[in-house]
Amino acid sequence: MAGGIQGNVVDATIALLKFHGVEPAIKWVDDFIFFRSPIVSALGASSPPSYTFNLKTIKQIMDPLGIPWHPLSKKGHNFQSSFSYVGFKWDIDSKIVTISSKKHLCLISKLTSLMSVPHPRVNKKTVASIHGSFQHVTLVYQQGWSHLSALSRFLPKFPMIAFFTIFQPLVFINYHGGQ
Repeated sequence: MAGGIQGNVVDATIALLKFHGVEPAIKWVDDFIFFRSPIVSALGASSPPSYTFNLKTIKQIMDPLGIPWHPLSKKGHNFQSSFSYVGFKWDIDSKIVTISSKKHLCLISKLTSLMSVPHPRVNKKTVASIHGSFQHVTLVYQQGWSHLSALSRFLPKFPMIAFFTIFQPLVFINYHGGQ
């Protein structure tokens, strides 16, 4: 289950699609990827593959609900065997996942801007951003896990802004009747 307002919509969308037989559907925050397998035909391999759903099916289910979708040209594909999803290039036929050029350049830019300063003063936001990017990369490059632990241990060294302090007025109003 995803959290927050996006999570509620995404989880409901997944349930609705599953109800209509559109599965498996994978989500990453508010991004979806759909996989499908061909229906086994009595005609054998000589006939073109057929499927229980396509992109038009998904749109017909979602359109009445007003759930916005990115255009395919910006973010998506129409059931191709090679595609980009959440910063990775997926090649289903070759069974290969790589980091997209865009994601690679973004990470290099983060590191270059940090390392280009002679005596950098890093802040928690910068370290957390780099840490999050490396965590994402290690989903594909699993040998990177062992190198991530040092950065993971460094991140809590920054002073914490107490979450409770930021939301204290709301907590007081909700639990004390606003007195």
